[in-house]
Amino acid sequence: MIQDVYEPLSRYRDEFRSEFAWRAEEKFEELTRASGIDVEANRRLIEEIRMLVDHAEEARGKRSFFGCLFVLLVAGAVVAFIAAYNEMGNPAVLVPLGIIGIIASLFLLSPHKKASQLYKELKKTIEAKKDAAWKQMEPLNALYTWDIPVKLIQATVPRLEFDPYFTNERLWSLQRQYGWNDDFNRDKSILFAQSGLINGNPFVFGEYRYMKWENHVYKGTKEISWTEQERDSKGDYHTVTHHETLEATVTKPEPVYKSKKLLIYGNDAAPNLSFSRTPSDLSKGDEGLFARLRKKHEIRKLQKFSQNLEDESQFTLMSNHDFEALFHAVDRDNEVEFRLLFTSLAQIQMLDLLKDKSVGYGDDFTFRKKKKINLLTSTHLDKTSIDTDPKRFYDWDYDRAKANFQGLNEEYFKNIYFSLAPLLAIPLYQQTRTHEEIWKDVLRGRESSFWEHETLANYYGYGQFKHPDCVTKCILKTSLLKHQNGEGAVEVTAYGYKGLHHTEYVEVHGGDGAWHDVPVEWIEYLPVENSRMMYLTEQEKPSNALRTLAQNTGKSTLRRTIFSCLGEKEE
Repeated sequence: MIQDVYEPLSRYRDEFRSEFAWRAEEKFEELTRASGIDVEANRRLIEEIRMLVDHAEEARGKRSFFGCLFVLLVAGAVVAFIAAYNEMGNPAVLVPLGIIGIIASLFLLSPHKKASQLYKELKKTIEAKKDAAWKQMEPLNALYTWDIPVKLIQATVPRLEFDPYFTNERLWSLQRQYGWNDDFNRDKSILFAQSGLINGNPFVFGEYRYMKWENHVYKGTKEISWTEQERDSKGDYHTVTHHETLEATVTKPEPVYKSKKLLIYGNDAAPNLSFSRTPSDLSKGDEGLFARLRKKHEIRKLQKFSQNLEDESQFTLMSNHDFEALFHAVDRDNEVEFRLLFTSLAQIQMLDLLKDKSVGYGDDFTFRKKKKINLLTSTHLDKTSIDTDPKRFYDWDYDRAKANFQGLNEEYFKNIYFSLAPLLAIPLYQQTRTHEEIWKDVLRGRESSFWEHETLANYYGYGQFKHPDCVTKCILKTSLLKHQNGEGAVEVTAYGYKGLHHTEYVEVHGGDGAWHDVPVEWIEYLPVENSRMMYLTEQEKPSNALRTLAQNTGKSTLRRTIFSCLGEKEE
């Protein structure tokens, strides 16, 4: 029977971290054996490449040395000749020095040329050797798949299950049973999604792109000049010309595109409870005098807030004041369910996460619960990649590939685990299992959701879909037009902006006492959109035919078990 993950911080530190590292190492050895590559041959070739690189650096250094010395000697000779011509020294000394400099520089041409030629030949040889190394590693690189990191996590922490791809079944479960509202996605485009379960309760990691209007300051300049009569120290008047650069600015709206990551989790526990909390500075301080004073001050504020009976808040301070001060969910709207959710054990485990400064990421997460839906964001998740593109593991150096594989997978596990840790710290969430059988009649099988379709479209890049006049990034939205036997036709619409150039004249007062029109060029952004078809095939185990199709169309394997190829643009 699969055990729940209690004490998520200590279990990661004492158990999961080392076990995952071992599993990742074993996985790489397994892939190496399956690939059949000659590791020692690759190592010999890499050592040869390194020696060639050292020789190439030496040749480049010689080329630079001889080149610089040649320039210095020629420059010195030219200076000597000019000085002699202008009688700025003794010509009898300067002219011979110049001649010697010219002759010496000529002797440098041959070694400089040899060094340059050697450097070019070595670079060519190095590239050829690298190509050979890539060829050696090709069988191993071909074995990396999208699901390697999540399968390693699932083997390490069996309570966590990951889907091959984000299905309509999983999405509809979040919507129908837990109340997820897809209005969230209206003006956003999904860049990557990874769904799964914690003891039957659904979650999905998502990375999305969104657009917001921000003010952009455009600058313009104009050069002006004027003359004035000025008297010198002798009392005489002179005409003096003054110059000034006038500057002006115009502020106009500009579309700015950003990305963000989040974790969505559905659970039936405490179904009427809503609250929010954000990272607390109290968690990041030390345990010194000032930190304790700040915490006591915050607790006194909470006590006063709890005793205020005149407002509509249901907040009642719990006995664990440390938890109340650091978790600080003062906007909770159901005190009974909050206490049901955050038992003494849950409070202790949550405090461990918040106070941690060495194992995970500490208090860097925002936690919002609205009825049955939980939304979590964190600083560490935003800074890392949740994309499991196998290209990240590609390399032509076996030992470097091994270290890279190990490091990237361990980092991925840590990021995903500590994003889920605040949920794992609440025992009731793992003890509550959803009743999916109630909804099985309204759920569709394994059809991929529109989150996956947007992910695929963004994998290709918005440049494949954008309007010809578009000058910005795009928000890609999809619409499934046809789906049958695991194959579908998806319309992708790219929403972006074209730019119209304008010139605005701003009056600026100059030093000549007059007003001047300073031109400021700015861009007006107007919406444009364009649609194009995309075709996809869903398979649990992609066939060789589909792999060949992806290779022949110049497209790499996309998104774990989904393959896609673009259709021709329809007129």
